[in-house]
Amino acid sequence: MILPHVDLLLPVYRTIQTLPEAVDDLLLQEGVTLRILAIVDTDPDNQDDGTLAWLQERSDTESRIVLLEGKGQGPGPALQVGLNAVKAPLVSHMEADDRCPPHRLSTLVRELKRDPSLQGVTSQVEQVGAATEGMSRYITWQNTLLTHEAMSAERFVEIPALHQTGLYHTASLQECGGYEPQGPWPLDIDFWYRWFATGCRVGKVDQVLYSWRQHPGQSTRSDSLHHLDALRLCKIHYLEQCYGRTGSNPRPIHLISTGQTLEVWTQDLRRTEIDLIAADSWRPGEPPPALPQQNGPLLLAAYGRHSVRNQFRNALGNPSEPETLLFTA
Repeated sequence: MILPHVDLLLPVYRTIQTLPEAVDDLLLQEGVTLRILAIVDTDPDNQDDGTLAWLQERSDTESRIVLLEGKGQGPGPALQVGLNAVKAPLVSHMEADDRCPPHRLSTLVRELKRDPSLQGVTSQVEQVGAATEGMSRYITWQNTLLTHEAMSAERFVEIPALHQTGLYHTASLQECGGYEPQGPWPLDIDFWYRWFATGCRVGKVDQVLYSWRQHPGQSTRSDSLHHLDALRLCKIHYLEQCYGRTGSNPRPIHLISTGQTLEVWTQDLRRTEIDLIAADSWRPGEPPPALPQQNGPLLLAAYGRHSVRNQFRNALGNPSEPETLLFTA
């Protein structure tokens, strides 16, 4: 048996309507020796919509498809089952309701070879299906973050790349702790915080190589783990690990925001080991707060809209990020 160059993790749960297209896209990948690890989750009642039978029939005639049994505990544990079965030096991922072009993986492989400082590389993304204006703004912002430095600096705003668009060194994924989140929040945001915390570097190719299907029932719109409160608690957890009194880089925090966002961030930060020395309000058009002195507190600015973050940045005279100013949302 020829060992695969890339093992691709494909978690599946009741996805018969879209799964055949996703699998066809993967089997048409050019320029790589690929193995598809399909991790099949079932619900507590073992209900299935035909997904398992379709995969079993397809794998009987396609040796590149390997079926694995999930834990029935969601995408993080399912992906971890897949990672534990990986034999290839490189790992990728795809959701069973998404699409990708045939040159996706070969392009990512070439980028990893081109820049040996990277342990992973992602791609730009497009949304298909039930597209929304808010998601369009989000994807446009995400697609502008093309370097490790840009993605790292913006990681506390939102996830800087869809992790499922990426290709990663297997050893690096294992080093950062794999795929199971460390708290009651989404896998993707937790994954990126652990990735950057371990010093792993990631890039992004300036090409759309992944089509992210939007639909009303997807977890990013319906799962409580994706609510703003859960996302904020995840961000604060990893901010504390870095800037808290016993963190890797202890530093006082000066919080800037407005309205209810300022209120809830202040309350949650004060429950941690972070030294919150001030919490002030700022709105566009108002005089900016004073920049801290060298080696002083870190300005943590919580604003959800990209345009407001730019106005704040300009009002301060474009201070260094994240050494002086760190954005969140």
